[in-house]
Amino acid sequence: MSRLILFLIILAVVYWVIKRAFFPGKGRTGKLDETGEELVQDPFCQCYIPKSQSYAISLQGKKFFFCSEDCYRKYVASRALPKS
Repeated sequence: MSRLILFLIILAVVYWVIKRAFFPGKGRTGKLDETGEELVQDPFCQCYIPKSQSYAISLQGKKFFFCSEDCYRKYVASRALPKS
């Protein structure tokens, strides 16, 4: 019985190491760049940009940050399409 428990513990540790090595967790919101400035994620192209360099817009009471005006326009156009 103790061999089984030891085997399960070793298996769990190996699983955890492999999972961390090949599938790192998703980034937190509020990441910091090299200068310590907060990064925000563009909701259209999913890239991260410094908050001070972002194109900030308020839509429906929520604040969105875009990497460019072009991404903002594409985001608005994609949300205006009829859903089928």
